[in-house]
Amino acid sequence: MRRISIASVLRQSREQCRASLRRIYATLCSLGLLFAVGGCGVTQTPTSADVPQGPTIAIAVTNDVPGLGFEHEGKYSGFDIEVARYVAQKLGYAEKQIVFKPVSTASVVQTLEDSKADLYVSIRPSLTATTAGRQLGVSNAYLIDPLALLVPKRLQDEFTDSSSLDNRKICTVKGTSDANYFASHVPGVQVEQRDTYPQCLTALLSGAVDAVGADAAVLAGLASGVVERSVTVLGDQSASDSLAAFVAGIAQVPHVVMVRQSDGELTKKIDNILRDMAEDGTWSQAVETMRKDVGYSFDESLNVTMRRH
Repeated sequence: MRRISIASVLRQSREQCRASLRRIYATLCSLGLLFAVGGCGVTQTPTSADVPQGPTIAIAVTNDVPGLGFEHEGKYSGFDIEVARYVAQKLGYAEKQIVFKPVSTASVVQTLEDSKADLYVSIRPSLTATTAGRQLGVSNAYLIDPLALLVPKRLQDEFTDSSSLDNRKICTVKGTSDANYFASHVPGVQVEQRDTYPQCLTALLSGAVDAVGADAAVLAGLASGVVERSVTVLGDQSASDSLAAFVAGIAQVPHVVMVRQSDGELTKKIDNILRDMAEDGTWSQAVETMRKDVGYSFDESLNVTMRRH
């Protein structure tokens, strides 16, 4: 008489059970009753609120300047960021479809050309001889700031007029036109460049340079993060008004939207979107938030087209 092991009986029982479950599963699928279990033959991937859903738009931005473009624990904030969100949403993208890409000013053109971003929203980068002829679309400015200087508060009385910049070291960021602005208008100044604005601020706080040169909104943002406000943007005190006016007269710095291709229709559409942002009051709300966050008030005379009437 053939002996049957307990193990073989259990194995056969398990196989019969699995077969029965498969038949039940197939029956429920055919009746459309299994949707709550996750579908029939289709793997459902769990979604997350932090993961973009559907088609996305990649937007290159700065992420290290409070008030303009700043990233903290994966969350982006600032005036440039609000403009980027508004433009993307008007182009048909939901909030979850927007992907921000941190970028240095010096790498903006290459980032767009390499298709690593669809748009760039922030300070217009310097278009050098190697980049000026490239096919990039540039919108009208949505913010124009005067050039300014950030200096140690304890030394601000030393900065009185243009002659006080002789032999001074000024830090500017690579990729901007700021170095050329200062070099061409203040022959005695020594310009040093860094990759980022925080690096320039560190150089200032350590005494490696005497001032940081950039547009006024950027400097207000940098100053807002310094403990005890030990630095100041020239012009805040009357002693430096003359020099502040001189520096402001050197150049005006535009914030723009740049697109990967020189598509006249897309650039025109973005210009219309920026106009809508001004007319519906969103732009004014964004600059008011910037004022509250970092203490910067925009120059109304330079931004007539964007002010809400």
